[in-house]
Amino acid sequence: MKLRFFVTGLAAFGISALAQGAEIYKDYVPSKAVWSVTFVKVNPNRIEDYLDGLKQTWVGGCEISKKQGTTEDCSIFLSEASRGGPFNVMLVTKFSSAAMMEPDEARYNKFMGEMRKALDEAKQDKLVEGYEEMRSFFGEMNFRKVEWK
Repeated sequence: MKLRFFVTGLAAFGISALAQGAEIYKDYVPSKAVWSVTFVKVNPNRIEDYLDGLKQTWVGGCEISKKQGTTEDCSIFLSEASRGGPFNVMLVTKFSSAAMMEPDEARYNKFMGEMRKALDEAKQDKLVEGYEEMRSFFGEMNFRKVEWK
């Protein structure tokens, strides 16, 4: 039994020593690209309704952003365990750099002009009607990919 604790302790020490050994810019660099991830908890019986609304609003907005060069990619991820965990949907937007996430009036106005052409405001309001009852936001985080040297 003591041998088992010793081996476990040795393994933990080895792993922590390796983790402390990786040094930014020497061993790895964070990507310039930033992935913005919104975590959403959708009621299990409302997933399809939520996805239908996203297809007509969020996905369309992502396509416009990609066409305008603001974003590189957008994805929606669903948890396979719809009832487990604090969230079951992730909305992921990839930006080429953090600079593309900065407020920019001209970029905003250009985007909103395209969105209004694609989907009038009344229809957009109707699509998101009831979202408060079907989902809640868990949080949002930005990530950078680790690129090993």
